[in-house]
Amino acid sequence: MTTTVDPRPLADLEQDALAQVEAEFARRARGARPWTPTEYVDRIEQVHVRYRYRRQWLRTHEQEAAT
Repeated sequence: MTTTVDPRPLADLEQDALAQVEAEFARRARGARPWTPTEYVDRIEQVHVRYRYRRQWLRTHEQEAAT
């Protein structure tokens, strides 16, 4: 029996990735080597950049598929 799962919107996936960064930040805060605020902001920015590139790639390839 196979079930079909609709793909999740990129905005939801991006929010999940941000939550993972926050969870890692909290975990490391209790450890011997916590992230600095700069490292935290860099990780958040990396998530936003990754999803910005993904959206751009999807827009580009959507136009190619339409032609």
